Amino acid sequence: MRRRPRDFPADSGMGRRMSFARRWRAQALGLVFVIAFLAVAVSVASTARAAPRPIEPAAAMTVTVVLDKSSYLSGDTASATAIVYRTPAPANYTYTWRVRDFFFRLLNQTANGPATFLYPIALSYTGTLRFDVTVNDGQGLVVGSPVQSAAVAPAYMALSLDRGDYNPGDTISAYYSVASHVITRPTYTYEVDDSAATVVFSGATNYTFFSFTTPNPSSRFYLFRVTATDRGNSTQALATIAQASGFVLGVTFDKPSYVPGEVIHARLALTARGPASWPSQFRWSLTIGAVTATAITTAPAADFTLTLPAGTGGGGIVLFASEASTGATAIQSVPMAAGGVGFWSTDVGGAPVYAIVLGLLFLLVLVGVVGLWRRTGGGFRFLHRGTPPPPPEGATHAPAATPMSVNCRRCGKPIDLTTSRRPIEVMCPSCGETQVVT
Repeated sequence: MRRRPRDFPADSGMGRRMSFARRWRAQALGLVFVIAFLAVAVSVASTARAAPRPIEPAAAMTVTVVLDKSSYLSGDTASATAIVYRTPAPANYTYTWRVRDFFFRLLNQTANGPATFLYPIALSYTGTLRFDVTVNDGQGLVVGSPVQSAAVAPAYMALSLDRGDYNPGDTISAYYSVASHVITRPTYTYEVDDSAATVVFSGATNYTFFSFTTPNPSSRFYLFRVTATDRGNSTQALATIAQASGFVLGVTFDKPSYVPGEVIHARLALTARGPASWPSQFRWSLTIGAVTATAITTAPAADFTLTLPAGTGGGGIVLFASEASTGATAIQSVPMAAGGVGFWSTDVGGAPVYAIVLGLLFLLVLVGVVGLWRRTGGGFRFLHRGTPPPPPEGATHAPAATPMSVNCRRCGKPIDLTTSRRPIEVMCPSCGETQVVT
């Protein structure tokens, strides 16, 4: 007997459980994905809202501080100006200024200040001031400037001497003054030291000058020292002057100016300044343009003859002179006259050629005027000739006499007739009057 196979129901409980588990896992994964996506979107949106508008890559700004002085007096007002360079376009700037001392301690900070900042320096302050500024363009750019420094002193003193060097026995005058808001009524003390640091002259005065006469023989140099004092504050100035020494090379010419192609006669001479040891031989050199001449002498002078190049330009040409044994040199400009060679600059008997030519031209014009005057019969009728009177009525009869000619009715001069034909109209060659001859 054959057994019937067992039939399982189509939807068992195990199948239902497996299908439910798959659906649950898929829903859970989808929910996680949705939550993660929303979280990323919210984060990006919040970041975009919190971040400022980005600055364009081409935008840039630099700031420089310029002080009106490199050093100040105590009690001065310092002026600092911020120079801003911004691209691509200017903006409305906000300035924050800071002033510090030498050790970068803050002395002043001014927010929302102007582009030019004024800082009053205290009378008691000396040392170094440091200025810097921060600039905000209001569009996201904030830039600080480099630090600019300036020295501050209670006083500055000026001192000058009335000469650059001296010979033994010369008198040297010193002049001085004080610029200060602290030392306002100074008294002065002075001293003069020689090359051995020995005080050879000193004193005190309320004047702003003193004089010192050098002895003979003198020190190689002297140091002038002047000190100004007022209510415990003082400042001083120093100046040094040396005794004259060495040689001076002088250059002289035979004429005040030259033209291209002309010959130059120049003399070079040495002059000693102070005590000097002369060499036994002198080696000279003179250069004008591309022309160089040399000479050797046993005397401290030399004469040169050079011809200027024909292509030398007008205005002037530089001359270089030197003497090798003493090391003396000279640079001088040789004036160049305008015009060609030998005409405008040539003299005849002490008179310039151009003056002689102009005089001859004037004489020729004068002779021509006199000849014209004589031809017109004298006077100045040719300058203004009035309207001639009308000729009288009727014809003029030529006389039968020979040669054939008639007299002009106006001026009375004869008019030659070249033909026997009558009637004929003729014109006077002297006055231009016309008449009819029958």
